[in-house]
Amino acid sequence: MDRLVRRVPASRLPQLLGDWRTGGGTLAGRLADAVEKAVHDGRLPLGAQLPAERLLAVELGLARGTVAAGYEILRARRLIVTRTGSGSTVSLPPQLRDRLSPWASDRGEAGRNGAPLDLTVAEPAAPLDELLQAVREATDALPAALLGDSGEDGRSSALRTRIAGLYTAQGLATDGGHLLLTGGADAALSLLSAAYLRPNSRVVLDSPTYPGALALFRGAGARLVAQPLTPTGWDLPALNDTLATIRPSLTYLVADFHNPTGLLMGEEDRAELRRRLRAHDTLVVFDETMRDLDLREDAAPPARGGAHAGDRRVVYVGSLSKSLWPGLRVGWIRAHPDVVRRLAEHPLAGALAPSPFDRLVAARLLERREAVVGRRRAQLREQRDHLAARLSALPWCRFEVPQGGLSLWLELLDTDSRRLTDLAATRGLALTPGFHFSPDGALDRYLRLPFTLPPEVIDTVVDRLGEAHAALEGTH
Repeated sequence: MDRLVRRVPASRLPQLLGDWRTGGGTLAGRLADAVEKAVHDGRLPLGAQLPAERLLAVELGLARGTVAAGYEILRARRLIVTRTGSGSTVSLPPQLRDRLSPWASDRGEAGRNGAPLDLTVAEPAAPLDELLQAVREATDALPAALLGDSGEDGRSSALRTRIAGLYTAQGLATDGGHLLLTGGADAALSLLSAAYLRPNSRVVLDSPTYPGALALFRGAGARLVAQPLTPTGWDLPALNDTLATIRPSLTYLVADFHNPTGLLMGEEDRAELRRRLRAHDTLVVFDETMRDLDLREDAAPPARGGAHAGDRRVVYVGSLSKSLWPGLRVGWIRAHPDVVRRLAEHPLAGALAPSPFDRLVAARLLERREAVVGRRRAQLREQRDHLAARLSALPWCRFEVPQGGLSLWLELLDTDSRRLTDLAATRGLALTPGFHFSPDGALDRYLRLPFTLPPEVIDTVVDRLGEAHAALEGTH
């Protein structure tokens, strides 16, 4: 891996740092501040090796001790790592690594000094070290992959093989013929909508449910039918009656750490669901994007909620966005080979497929899946418990601690979520009110609160939420 290290020549660093000598403080402190700013805005890439103290001192016209003191400040900030014989390389401190995602929910400021906090998107942070390594390996493999890539019709790609192995290891025998790769879970739902829905087709969904699915099905011209969840989960007899009465073209369920409630369908309910589905002629789509985010201690993966493996009416949609990284637009459809062939032949299949490079990165990131997911579960568990502890002291709301997922579903006891989110927005806190998760616009007494940010940021979130609620009296 040494050949991948970027060495920054001493002669190049003054240009990268710009006019750093002006301002207050010591020269060493100003030098450290300039290096930190260059790291934050991308002029100095992560992993870059800085010049030796002696060489940089000569180039900058400074005493070596001044450069050494500047480097020591950077080490204390954990912005560089120094190893004997390897020099000093650019890094990021843990508090910044924990917030790396395509949408920096706290803009990197942790809500300090009134900085805005955006909790409308529940996204985990990037696994930086594993991601960078996967990108480097994918870059090396890209030329050979482009020469030998047989396209999405081929069944031997490393990514497809790894995904199939995950299903087989969890009791659902799967090979490449069962899988179609897509550019994320939304792309998978878009392709299923295009293939199976027509204007005024009926779709039955949980209520609440994932807003992205609501938007996609509405965009396809479908008529959405809400199947309300109970506080403890799914009312399967009621679902059975709805399916018998409505006869939907498609039924969309999130049985594993449901978005947004975090509910998990129990084993007995899964067995009952499998029995009941045999009586209905509907395509059942199980969204499994949250499946890896199991926050129970030492629990086996939940059994799948569908019918037997050969059923042409059961489809599983998966994605790497929640378990590994949301910036990697890779998802898939796991279904009977006949269904996969039908979808692969659809005109939109190519446009909704992941790029060759994304597939290479995803395959290599999956090699590190256990380490990344294990660390992510521990972090989310801590953040969930911290949020629950803070919210439990508020008398105007109630909730159930979710068994997994990325968010907590908060019931408001004395107001509606629209008013509260409007007031929170004036305090720099962006939230998603409950009716966004409803197929029929209900649930305005609920609020989704992600626990994807560090505990100190969660404290700021709850403080601002409390301030917004206290301001309700002035709006009556």
